[in-house]
Amino acid sequence: MKRYLLLAFILISVSIIFSACGKKQNPMDLYDAIKERGKVVVGLESDIKPFSYIDENGKPAGFEVDIAKCIAETLLGDKDAVEFIQVEPSNRISLLNSGMADMVIATITINPKRMAMVDFSEPYYYAGQTVMVKKSSDIKSLSDLKNKKIGTIFGTTAINGIRAVAPTSLISGYKTYEDALKAIKNNQIDAIALDDTILLSFVLQDSTFRMLTQKYTQEPYGIAFRKGIESARVLNAVNVMLDNMANDGDLNSLKQKWIKD
Repeated sequence: MKRYLLLAFILISVSIIFSACGKKQNPMDLYDAIKERGKVVVGLESDIKPFSYIDENGKPAGFEVDIAKCIAETLLGDKDAVEFIQVEPSNRISLLNSGMADMVIATITINPKRMAMVDFSEPYYYAGQTVMVKKSSDIKSLSDLKNKKIGTIFGTTAINGIRAVAPTSLISGYKTYEDALKAIKNNQIDAIALDDTILLSFVLQDSTFRMLTQKYTQEPYGIAFRKGIESARVLNAVNVMLDNMANDGDLNSLKQKWIKD
């Protein structure tokens, strides 16, 4: 009898162990994780002035940095309770989904393909795609792009955008902005196609470049979160914050502070 009881006990124990191992653990609610940690971790680009860049004091600055600080104040009551980690267009979504950041604010256009991978806040800015060329270039309008060599960045929506506008052009993809800038300076490409906000940062830093005034897309920027119920409370709080800032004029004031005509 004892042998049967012992055998039954072993079988029940093994069953419990396997059941526990096979049960998927629910991720911790993002709002609770942020509260417990005492800071918000935000993925941010470091070279897109005036949206996000490193200032002369070595600190993050820009329009998107200020939005991140508003989120920290909304969630934790302290605008400085935020940690920034650097992301690039090619890795910003993968770093977010790996758990390295709570959210990413990095000039990310909301589109159906990305909505299948992450959840987005309401748009906080609307950009438009165009091209940047050297001031000496003979490219004056989008119609001049025929058969030209155009560079853009992997992980952005610009590749599909420029293909639709200039289907006969030769498109080259680059991993980083620095690589694309090096290519146009070395005459390996004739133009760079990206969001006007990003190209603006290049023009501000180098007066040998100019942007075309024509824009051929509208790009709504949203704050990206990991997809699922774990992000729902924080996402809702951020959307309420953005709505309040839009209604109060605070969002427009931030735009005027950083994004000059």
